[in-house]
Amino acid sequence: MRTSRIFFVILLMVVFGTLVLTLLVPRLMFRDSTELMPQPSNVEYTRWELPEGAKARLGKGSINDIKFSPDGTRFAVATTIGVWMYDAKTGTEISLFKGKRQNIEGVAFSTDGRLVTGASSAGKILRWNADTNELRSIIGNEKISTLFSVVFSEDGTKLVSVSSPNHKIRLWNLGDGTTSPTITDINPDFKNGHLTAIALSPDKRVLATAIDAWKKVYPIQIWDADTGERLLTLKGNLRRIESLVFSPDGKTLASGEYKTTKLWDIDTTTARATFKAPTSSYALAFSPNGKLLASGGDANVRLWNAETKQEGWQGAINKFLPTLTLKGHKAGVSTLAFSPDGKILLTGSKDGTIRAWDSITGRQQFACPGHTSEISEIAISDNGNTLISVHSQKNQLLHWDINGGHHLSGYYFRNKNKRPEAISPDGKTLAIKDWWAKNTLKLWNTSKKRIKATLKGHEDSPSKIPNFEFSLDGNKLATTGTQQGITVIHLWNIPNQSQPFLKRLFFNSKTMRPIYTLKGAGSVLTFSSNGKMLASGSRDKIIRLWNVETGNALFTLTGHNKQITAIAFSPNGKSLVSASYLVIYLWNVETGQLLIKSQPMSTAKILQFSPDGKIVVSGRYDGTIQLWNARTLSLLSVHIGHTSWVNALIFLEDGKTLASASEDGTILLWDWEKIK
Repeated sequence: MRTSRIFFVILLMVVFGTLVLTLLVPRLMFRDSTELMPQPSNVEYTRWELPEGAKARLGKGSINDIKFSPDGTRFAVATTIGVWMYDAKTGTEISLFKGKRQNIEGVAFSTDGRLVTGASSAGKILRWNADTNELRSIIGNEKISTLFSVVFSEDGTKLVSVSSPNHKIRLWNLGDGTTSPTITDINPDFKNGHLTAIALSPDKRVLATAIDAWKKVYPIQIWDADTGERLLTLKGNLRRIESLVFSPDGKTLASGEYKTTKLWDIDTTTARATFKAPTSSYALAFSPNGKLLASGGDANVRLWNAETKQEGWQGAINKFLPTLTLKGHKAGVSTLAFSPDGKILLTGSKDGTIRAWDSITGRQQFACPGHTSEISEIAISDNGNTLISVHSQKNQLLHWDINGGHHLSGYYFRNKNKRPEAISPDGKTLAIKDWWAKNTLKLWNTSKKRIKATLKGHEDSPSKIPNFEFSLDGNKLATTGTQQGITVIHLWNIPNQSQPFLKRLFFNSKTMRPIYTLKGAGSVLTFSSNGKMLASGSRDKIIRLWNVETGNALFTLTGHNKQITAIAFSPNGKSLVSASYLVIYLWNVETGQLLIKSQPMSTAKILQFSPDGKIVVSGRYDGTIQLWNARTLSLLSVHIGHTSWVNALIFLEDGKTLASASEDGTILLWDWEKIK
């Protein structure tokens, strides 16, 4: 009897535990991670090197590379908007180097520390005075228009790059920068793959490359860095190589691949040690004495004993443990740099921070915030005092103090399968694509940090990201999809309240279906200011106008000869502007008549009317902003400030400030009275 009771109690516990896990785990997995950002000692840097007419810059751009000065007192950070200099003891911003804003892929100090050399994605090599921040020279090659996967020698006199066209590997001998560089091409077999990692030995004599050849074996090739001759091949890799780095003496090469880091002996061409980690190593760095190897891939950084022999750990082969694990970042680590004495390790993360660690104790010394990733959308909240930026690629939201110019908090979605895509203009509602639940969208309450509704209606859509557009008041949402093979637009009513906890716990969030499904393509969508009209434009070169309250079609506007890239209603809703390749069009939406079109210019990524309707603002793919007369579509002015696509334009402070957000990870606040 007693045994049966015990069995019954155990059975009840199992049933209850299963029920709890079934109900709670899916919700706990969707919990966000909110962090108060480290605040800078001052925010003067938000006004450094601004374009004419701008009054502040929010964000410092994405981190591409980090290098210490030879004396270890400073470090330079190459970003998508230029090079930043920091104090290595405190992490305080010293300067943003002068010159046109450019995406700098890699950076290096000269041996004496007086010069800083950077390689831009536009194929230019730039040199600055490290003390005055003045641009000394710009050199390049007319045949090279793009650089990526850049690696400098330690003294900045040699550069290895992958460049376009044709994805060629090039060795640049830069010299002192006063003459044109000599360039040597290296031609590995790219017919069946592409380059994934490159490394240059400290003595600048040897180059290592890794190619993903879509085969079972991905060999590492070693090249003569002067002649471009292939010297040898390291075989035995069964996984894609993500990173390469030489030891200080050049005798060992570390390679990072799937959950594994290997140490290769160059003389014997064999792997002498294998380190296992939970994730792939996308960044590697040796300490100056070669005794430590740092690896970064996920949010944690691991330090390994690089002198370990292949003897295993506790008798188990390939089970070496890191000597230290550095925890503090909220997203993957992509850049590593040891100080010249090896005591400090700098880690650059996709969470937008650079952190300094004691390489002996593992203690964090300081954090440098503000290096934001590409921005997809922005919104205003808190009565116009706070700006919210959406970073879709990094599953992140950031809150900015508009007046102070710094982060207030960061907001990360731990579950990478749920990705923020669009935010309502008032910043209250976020649209999220759920990759786990097939073709499901969720609405997220940004203030209460929980799901407010689940949208059902994209069941027939392909598993790609739909296009989104909120109405100005945030009460309506338009999304694109397919239904029985036909392209459609779904219209949704947005609920004001998210559901109570117990109701969400046992019955999921509120499930909604569209109020209307409109048959028509929509690569770009926009609501009129009063929310009563919806316009859609697409690759079929047609703009369609819809009555939001009835779902009825109103007009089709024809006249474009290329794909439509952007559309926007005037404040009074009587006219509409649209952009396609090189041209902007102005339409009367009451009659469907084309009024005028602009002279050919660069293609607009986004359009926005000024609050008084007199000026049209266009954000271009090249990062520039153009102002147009809204009646004649004559060009008024061009403003250069971003280095990549302008993804969002909104007006703040009753039209006194224009905010532009870009793929370069920054928001520029423009003084509207000055630039208009």
